[in-house]
Amino acid sequence: MSEAVLDDATLIQVEEVLRAACGLTLAHSLRRTLETALARSSEARGLSPASFLRGLLRRDAQAVETFIEHAVIGETYFFRHPEHLRTLARLAVPPAGPFFQVWSAGCATGEEPYSIAMALLAAGVPEGRFRVLATDVSNRALERARAGLYGPWSLRHIEPELERRYLEPQGDQLSVVAQVRRSVEFRRHNLANEPPPVSAPSAIFCRNVLIYFPPELVREVLTHFVSVLAPGGLLFVSPAEVPLTNGLGLETVDAEGSVALRVPPPGWTRPAPPTPRAVRDAAQALLRTAARAAARPSSLGDGTPTQPRRTSSGTETPVVSLSASLSTLPSAVSTSPHKSASAGDVRGPQVASEARAASGDVAGPMERALDAARAGRFEEAEALAREAAKALVPEAYLLLAMVAEGRGDLNGAVEAVRKALYLEPRLALGHATLVALYGRMDRPEDAERARQNALRSLDGLDDEHPLRGVETMTAGGLRQALVPRTQAGWQGAR
Repeated sequence: MSEAVLDDATLIQVEEVLRAACGLTLAHSLRRTLETALARSSEARGLSPASFLRGLLRRDAQAVETFIEHAVIGETYFFRHPEHLRTLARLAVPPAGPFFQVWSAGCATGEEPYSIAMALLAAGVPEGRFRVLATDVSNRALERARAGLYGPWSLRHIEPELERRYLEPQGDQLSVVAQVRRSVEFRRHNLANEPPPVSAPSAIFCRNVLIYFPPELVREVLTHFVSVLAPGGLLFVSPAEVPLTNGLGLETVDAEGSVALRVPPPGWTRPAPPTPRAVRDAAQALLRTAARAAARPSSLGDGTPTQPRRTSSGTETPVVSLSASLSTLPSAVSTSPHKSASAGDVRGPQVASEARAASGDVAGPMERALDAARAGRFEEAEALAREAAKALVPEAYLLLAMVAEGRGDLNGAVEAVRKALYLEPRLALGHATLVALYGRMDRPEDAERARQNALRSLDGLDDEHPLRGVETMTAGGLRQALVPRTQAGWQGAR
């Protein structure tokens, strides 16, 4: 079935339905992604797009539920932002109380809550002394999470030892072991209109959610989080969302160069919640940067997902992670500083931007390449990325680097990144990816030079500025990831 084509007025009405149902607010440039969701929803219900649309605009309960399922479901991967998980595990040993409870608000297909449970078990927290409540607005995502079966794409950045301990083969997939499953409870919950489903948790994970909420919902959700967290409890949000927590009286905790937020212990005076205007101004500033990035047609990682990135439940859109290994950069850059690369090291041909402008529409091959990679069809992903690369799109070469790295071809991965940097010399995520690759290749001087180039590429960018690439990351988040640290691996969590 071909996708429905909607006029702007109808698109606004469809977005209003989605916002009322689960809180999601899209930048204007992303509204067209709802056409795909509408076409898929109507096909799932066996209706014509026009008939389904009429029911949706009437806010028929079944139509709205189906639309949510197809508009917001996404996927993530195991051990995303592992510095957060290591920080949680370190502070949970020994548990401050008789029971350690964690809420994964927006668990998507389950990788995050399972990763939390694995991290706590690996750190020595006994089974039965902690519980992970995982919630999401999508029943379809929860069904996949409960099944606990994952392909290679979801597992691409898990440490081999943890994979051996907590996952077991089942056909051509891997299944989460019973010990981990028993520690995680999945439940449907809507952050937009339902009260918190947990009392006094020790930690809440809700990452990459708040920047897509309207300001009044940002305030409401954050107030709920702070009100239910136990004294000393931790809140983990994405780096871009940290400014939205200002005024809540939360302490900052170093999370290996990233930031965790903590409710102060008893005796503190809870401040008044931030004013609606303060929240609105912070949220709108972040949304403006996302909207500007989304308007650039060749910047796939800047905000042009095939579906909305996050819902009120926190469901993540399927954006490929090339830079997930950046969280382990410390091991690659913890050597003594070397002479910084000269400006000539990051200066490239002037024709790069002109070539991209003349490249035409390459979103199709790139989107199909990402879909194939997520499904574990790496040969297909590589072929599609090469097709997109013919149009001189830097992001295509970053995806080719990821595929090469996945099959152990580190030299090939480096060569692909270099091609991306030839086209876009200030591609910060390209330089940062070289840091991780050179670290794996035991080339510390090259890693340090790449780190300096990455930092130089970030000069002049606000912390909230979204970077080009194949995964959403802000300039501030990358700066934090590039801070030299010596702690790496799960032994540091003990």
